[in-house]
Amino acid sequence: MIPTILIIATLDTKEEETNYLKTVIEEKGCNTILVDTGILSSPKKVKPDVSREEVALAGGIPIDKLLATGNKGKCIEVMITGAKSVARKLYDEGKFAGVIGIGGAQGTNIATSVMRNLPFGLPKLMVSTIACGTTTFGPFVGTKDVTMMHSVVDVQGINPLITRIFQNAAAAICGMVKNELAQDKEQMNGKAVAMSMLGTTTPGALRAKELLEEKGFQVVAFHQNGTGGIAMEDLIQEGFFKGVLDINLHELADLVAGGLHAAIKDYRLESASKAGSPQIIAPGSIDYTVQGPVDSLSSEMKKRKYIVHNPTLTLVRLSNDEIREVAKLLANKINQAKDLVKVFLPLKGFSYPNREGLELWDPEGNKVFLNTFKEYIASSIPVEEVNAHINDRQFIDRVVASFLKMVS
Repeated sequence: MIPTILIIATLDTKEEETNYLKTVIEEKGCNTILVDTGILSSPKKVKPDVSREEVALAGGIPIDKLLATGNKGKCIEVMITGAKSVARKLYDEGKFAGVIGIGGAQGTNIATSVMRNLPFGLPKLMVSTIACGTTTFGPFVGTKDVTMMHSVVDVQGINPLITRIFQNAAAAICGMVKNELAQDKEQMNGKAVAMSMLGTTTPGALRAKELLEEKGFQVVAFHQNGTGGIAMEDLIQEGFFKGVLDINLHELADLVAGGLHAAIKDYRLESASKAGSPQIIAPGSIDYTVQGPVDSLSSEMKKRKYIVHNPTLTLVRLSNDEIREVAKLLANKINQAKDLVKVFLPLKGFSYPNREGLELWDPEGNKVFLNTFKEYIASSIPVEEVNAHINDRQFIDRVVASFLKMVS
């Protein structure tokens, strides 16, 4: 069976270049489906499989009415919506096995929006003029496995430099797709568990992983750096996991305190309850915020307890007001769950340095969190207090035992 690759490009400005890429992909043994997301005009020589008119209509507005608005932002928004709808329908029908896009800022925005709307594991490659070191990649990649390839030269015309890039890009996407179809995929055995973790709760997380693997579970860990938690939420929604061991909620602490690891979306800690997945929750690493270099801290933060993690990151203890807001936020999110959830509260600290005798130990601040959380959590949510630190075996063993009972 010959694999098919979806090509997303704005043919009003990239017709010649797209046609070259399409030809190369087909020469390498793959079929193509070409989606035209151009706005200004129809292509002169290349006939797309999905026209700009069809894309605009899928986005909710006929192309002539869209152009009549004279609003470039609106035009791009509609074409993104339409392209996402078209691509998702084609994917659900099994029409393609990988996707590639080419373009500058506008083409990259449209094509990667489509890619982020497609499932994890599907090969995705974006050849872009803006895939360079000074560009923020978060908005383009999001939480999906999008590969960015820098075009180096502008995607404008066919020349010996851009053809080398396109040859490599075609080889890359064809290789990814053929590899994906040929390999014996290691299937989730129905016992995959999502687990949140961060460096300051690593000992506890590794203990939990060990115990779960002894029972035949596959543990997939997500780093709570702002993106990791939302990636976990997205994959929970896609149905990858048997249950969720959410024992590090640092992204929500940084969301309150304005830290560098704040969750990039607002639905952190919400997907498991919506999906009906068994979920154990513990407030790991909610006691500090990740800030920049120590010299960049405000005078107020320099008065708090802090740790210089490395030259670019400083861990600063939350104020009592901040940790109170974190407790309210967590309780309000957890209160949305109807069943299959339990919360464990470690009474001797929430992170490695938040232990008696270490740098971020603050028993008063810890009590503020615990008391506020218990005040706002609904009576229907089971909460168990454990007289141990979050990294202690005594704590983790009880958490895992409860999880195993819940998913059995």
